[in-house]
Amino acid sequence: MSLDYAKIKEAAQNYEKDMTGFLRDIVKFPGESCDEKAHIDRIAQEMRKLDFDKVEIDPMGNVLGYMGTGKTLIGFDAHIDTVGIGNKNNWNFDPYEGYENDTEIGGRGVSDQCGGIV
Repeated sequence: MSLDYAKIKEAAQNYEKDMTGFLRDIVKFPGESCDEKAHIDRIAQEMRKLDFDKVEIDPMGNVLGYMGTGKTLIGFDAHIDTVGIGNKNNWNFDPYEGYENDTEIGGRGVSDQCGGIV
């Protein structure tokens, strides 16, 4: 099977605005361990918006989303908690407001692992 990577990249770029908006939304909420409810709720909201067949939050606070049927399961696992920000004055920008330019998005958790879940 041959994949057309240019078409895949083009399709992904069509979602760039939605994806960066989703990530920026997640960053706005503190999400330290055992306090990720706002992250969980926002991720579940996005899954519902994208018409996942089933979206649930289990008793441990994990967001589980299901699409499609079949004998093969493809799973994506990411943690969504962050460490604390420490002294906010040591930041060059507001870690919960973040920033976005042509090449990057900065904010609490964008590279580990909130960006990955997006």
